[in-house]
Amino acid sequence: MLHYFKFRQDLFAPVPAKDVYVKRPAGKGWPEECPPIRAANGFGFDLLANFDVTFTRKRDKSWRVAPDVVLPSDFDYAPSEESPGQPLTQQYAWSWEKGQRLPHVISDNVYESIRNQVKISTFLFLKTDPNELLYITEIPNLPRPWRPVTALIDTDWYPASYPWHAVIELDPAQKTIRIKKGDPLCRVIPVRRDTYFASEMSPETFDAFFARGQKWLATHGKFEHEQADTPGHVDITRTYVRQQVKSKFVVMT
Repeated sequence: MLHYFKFRQDLFAPVPAKDVYVKRPAGKGWPEECPPIRAANGFGFDLLANFDVTFTRKRDKSWRVAPDVVLPSDFDYAPSEESPGQPLTQQYAWSWEKGQRLPHVISDNVYESIRNQVKISTFLFLKTDPNELLYITEIPNLPRPWRPVTALIDTDWYPASYPWHAVIELDPAQKTIRIKKGDPLCRVIPVRRDTYFASEMSPETFDAFFARGQKWLATHGKFEHEQADTPGHVDITRTYVRQQVKSKFVVMT
């Protein structure tokens, strides 16, 4: 289960992913009409951009961020019971720094390879249940002039005392890239920490698997489809949709 707390209560919470992200014109055969693609699109939670932000590439190949938003939290923090509390502050978007030493060292040659990366705060504190990790990645099948860097975070044992951010890679071929308020920044999926196996099927197992598939086609498929180029073509489109069991993602309030 994904647990979250907002840096400010007027900011976005995670939202369930959607089956369709691109409004298409008329026509048949769009990718979103494919049930497995729709299922992938809708698998997980989206973390949304809380503000409009524009990245402009400068002559030195660095990126200018505008506006430079820094927010105070709507709760106070005190390091001890005797100390007075005060709000935390969090920057919305920022880049790696050349010559950086903290929070970790970045060598100059490494900086040249990651200079198009920008960190954007989700303004969300995130945790998961024991033995659950948080897989952070891009929105499936949604091409954009920037992409989130995929990461797998041990949110079950690492109690980050700051809101998590998404690292995004900007396309250096672009001069200006804009992310609008409400756009999905990244996809997050809780996954189990476990051992996963892959094993080749034996000939006997494959025979049973293939025979099961042929039986399923004979039971559910429509043969001799009117658009078939060759005899024996099987149409399973509507049957696949009816039998598909999709996962559900719910944000409880």
